Amino acid sequence: MSTVRILVVEDESIVAMDIKHRLESLDYQVSEIASSGEEAVEKAGKTNPDIILMDIVLKGEMDGIDAAQIIKDRFDIPVVYLTAYSDDKTLKRAKITGPFGYIIKPFEDQELHSAIEVALYKHMMESKLKDNEKWLYTILESIGDAVITADKKDKITFMNPFAQKITGWSLEEALGNPLKEVFKVINEESLSPIKINNLFHKSPSHQLDPTLLITKEGLRIPIDETFSPIKDDNGNINGAVLVFQDIRERRKAEKEREELLKESARSELFSFLLSAIPVFASNIPPQIRNNIAKSFGDRFEKNMKPKFEEYLVNYSDEDMDDEIIFKHYINWVSEFLSNLGIETETVSMDNMNYLRFLNCPWDVDSENSPMFCLICRVIVIRSFTWTNLKGNVEQISCMADGSNKCGFQFIISKNQV
Repeated sequence: MSTVRILVVEDESIVAMDIKHRLESLDYQVSEIASSGEEAVEKAGKTNPDIILMDIVLKGEMDGIDAAQIIKDRFDIPVVYLTAYSDDKTLKRAKITGPFGYIIKPFEDQELHSAIEVALYKHMMESKLKDNEKWLYTILESIGDAVITADKKDKITFMNPFAQKITGWSLEEALGNPLKEVFKVINEESLSPIKINNLFHKSPSHQLDPTLLITKEGLRIPIDETFSPIKDDNGNINGAVLVFQDIRERRKAEKEREELLKESARSELFSFLLSAIPVFASNIPPQIRNNIAKSFGDRFEKNMKPKFEEYLVNYSDEDMDDEIIFKHYINWVSEFLSNLGIETETVSMDNMNYLRFLNCPWDVDSENSPMFCLICRVIVIRSFTWTNLKGNVEQISCMADGSNKCGFQFIISKNQV
């Protein structure tokens, strides 16, 4: 005999027994027979049948439709209506309870069998879908990123707690609202609004430009986000999912790390300079300045070239063409000189590139100690050779010679920068 257990709700005892016998002939088990709506609810809770065959018209204050609604809400047991009434008013009331079948009396055994099997299968699939939805909902609720979903009309259908916290919108406030009203974003650099209503047509995991989220309270929060369309099996777009993170803490940590790295670099630089001070002492005879400058240059290259190469390695994921290499070189040497107290500017004009000193910490000593000028010249000219770019660099002005700025001109082959 089948393990399917059925509760029959019928107030006519003869009809109820007939249904019981017909079900047993179809290899089903009849767990109980109830004659009223109140009894049906009570026995459904006690016996927990797999399915209920419910007559609509029952004696007592509670009819079959009322009983079915209570059973659905409390126990989630599928109900198939058995009734002789098929008028529109009855059908409308019955539909509200979400029945799994509707059989008009009189009926054949095969109709009964088919209705039961279809109802059981439908309920099983709905239960699996509900379980999957609960599982997915739990994941979205607990995931560490903020998540918002919207339908194809741009209306919000879900926000997890992280999204609610960042945006300042509760789920109840946001549901049904246009996405653009809750997820207001602007370009972080230009501060111009970012339109998101056309992102449904973007490729999966489309990432927006550097973005600021404007919260419900008007705060501007930097975020990282991805925006992906939700498609059905036919490729039609039914909505979109937005995943984003508040990156304020990450940026703070990156800035602190950057400052630590700079401080470490300064410490290394000052240690090197202190160890090299004897070579550029003041009042050095002119005949040996060039030899000292060369000695300094050799020591400078030994200590600093590995730092420069390590600096370039940090950008190895870029397309390192000559222009990019030169840009990174200028940034590096400018930072190096800044640690010596020398501020610089880079100028490009007439296909030429210039590095200009805006100040000189040794300007007052340059006349008596031109060795410091030689040291700066060595730093720029020697470090440029590490780039392996075709060309050279020349010093075109010097404060020690009366110019208002020290300046270097970079001459690069035409097929280079």
